[in-house]
Amino acid sequence: MTQEYRPLILIVDDAPASIKVIANMLDGNGYRLALAESGADALKFSEERLPDLILLDIVMPDMDGFEVCRKLKESDNTASIPLIFLNGHADNSSVTRSYDLGGVDYITKPFNAAELKAKVKTHIELAWLKKNPGNGKS
Repeated sequence: MTQEYRPLILIVDDAPASIKVIANMLDGNGYRLALAESGADALKFSEERLPDLILLDIVMPDMDGFEVCRKLKESDNTASIPLIFLNGHADNSSVTRSYDLGGVDYITKPFNAAELKAKVKTHIELAWLKKNPGNGKS
């Protein structure tokens, strides 16, 4: 990746406290952060701005993270955006469903800063390499 490239990460969670925790963990790592507190806001933002990565809470009112993911994957415009699901517990059915719907990873709350940063970095780099084949590492 180039020095001037600053990936845009969309954090989607209906709990402002969770958004703040994630934003604080990722702050200072060279990312641009955007925030959404609902699935509808996440869909609208994603269509307009095409984030490089979405951190998506599963349990939200009105539209859960699985439905948001399904809608994002149905759109040619947003289908390739990598999604990391966030959840309060790692039950097998939620983990399996998140991958089946097209999620690239799964992180449980409470968040471990090292795990969150490592997974975000990995999936940002993988997405960049998919968009820029043959460029290798900078």
